[in-house]
Amino acid sequence: MGCIFSSDADDGGPSENSVNPSEVYVYVLGLREPKQIDLTEKLKGTVSPGLSEKMQSLRSKIITLCGRNGSGMKMKPQRKSLDGDSGDLDLEKALNDYLPLLLGLVIGGDKFNSVVEFPWTNVVDEKKDTSMASVYYELLSVLHLLGVLALQEANMCLTPKPRADEYNSKATEGMCFALHPVYAFGRYLSSSLSWHTVSDESKRKSIKILLKAASYFECALKAVLPNTPEDTKAKLPADLTETMFRSLEQQAIGQAVDLQLGFAVVSGKASLAVKRRLACEHVEVWDEAVRKLRAVQLGERVRDKQLLYVKWKLAEAKAAAYYFHSQVLDEGCGKNIHAQSLSCMRASHAYLKESQKARNEFGNMEPLTKVPPLWGTMKYLYRRIPRERSSKRRLLRENYPKEKMPRKTPKLPEFPVALSADPFHLPPFDPAWKMESGFEVRASLTAVLPVYYTLKDQIPPPILDLSRAGPALPPSAVTDMYALVSLASVYEVWWKDVKRD
Repeated sequence: MGCIFSSDADDGGPSENSVNPSEVYVYVLGLREPKQIDLTEKLKGTVSPGLSEKMQSLRSKIITLCGRNGSGMKMKPQRKSLDGDSGDLDLEKALNDYLPLLLGLVIGGDKFNSVVEFPWTNVVDEKKDTSMASVYYELLSVLHLLGVLALQEANMCLTPKPRADEYNSKATEGMCFALHPVYAFGRYLSSSLSWHTVSDESKRKSIKILLKAASYFECALKAVLPNTPEDTKAKLPADLTETMFRSLEQQAIGQAVDLQLGFAVVSGKASLAVKRRLACEHVEVWDEAVRKLRAVQLGERVRDKQLLYVKWKLAEAKAAAYYFHSQVLDEGCGKNIHAQSLSCMRASHAYLKESQKARNEFGNMEPLTKVPPLWGTMKYLYRRIPRERSSKRRLLRENYPKEKMPRKTPKLPEFPVALSADPFHLPPFDPAWKMESGFEVRASLTAVLPVYYTLKDQIPPPILDLSRAGPALPPSAVTDMYALVSLASVYEVWWKDVKRD
């Protein structure tokens, strides 16, 4: 799986894929791309020619930029070149430029909402063409594309790249990247993976990009879908349903929490309790992603691949959580505490094996993808979990023979997920719409949130960003008091809301 062949004799140099193999650090679904339509004709008599031509120009630019990425999007994320240029950033800018004009159709009233039928296609399966005469469908499609582009960008940040001075074109002949040591037919390349390291700066950047992706999905969930007419929501393709947006949001946050946990693992300042909390949060996020994705009626080919990926990540998260929970239990002094610790370590070992099996199955499932070598938290745990399991079993037998193994594996502690994305706010509609005849601002895409959610967002998260581990500032008494008062207000309002319902 994942073999790449290139030879200097073939075309005078290495192929692009051999320079930058397509490894999956963040799984990217197939993009949904818009299909060409004549907006100037569709909007004739509804909006002015100048405005319709502007919309046509921007939408055509988006289609062109999607096509520039070519078929590489269909099975694997588009790769940046060695100099860092990519059409994805241009595509993101074009989409953001298109949003203010599109929002004019959304908030301008019924006259504008369903005047155009917008066609889109899923590039993973070209037969999945859908079109709807709803501007809400177009807006959801744009937000979905922005979010998936961000996931794709995060995957590129995490994919190691060789430096220009390290690359040797002759070393690519017969190259084959695999899950274990790298072999080539007729040649063994001992240094082909010497550059498989990712800088901390790239990981920090990836966290920001993943949270940006989550913010696009959250915007669709909180600002667009609640305002979408029910008959339109009933006809939406599976890619744009509430459950799919929620699953994608959780996947983006889960990848970011995984990176945070990786920073905590190698940091001497992070305690076992902090590592366990992050690992347990990791489980919560991926468990939610699995539950939501199971409810999405995607095509079998696309759904199975995506579902296997989130199950793989959930198994990794549980392996880490049970490992750190076992270590924390060892520091306690309760009844049967060492037996419980061993039980957790056994569970960790079982989930480690499950994750390895899912990892291999994911790479071999169509469409074929290249699974990266062990890295981050799992690289740290790959050898430690089996060793700790054997050590704890011996210690329990020799030093604590009276302790009895629990019948069930102890439950993991539950923690609220501290990491959250800054909200993405839709831009104001283009001022040119104010000059249009019959244009009235009738709809609002401002998310209507309960009061206790608004207050909760004002309370600072309990865990610092471990990607920038450093000495924490001493807390201020005034800040602590404000947090306590705010927290009390949150639960008071929430309780009143519950009793009213």
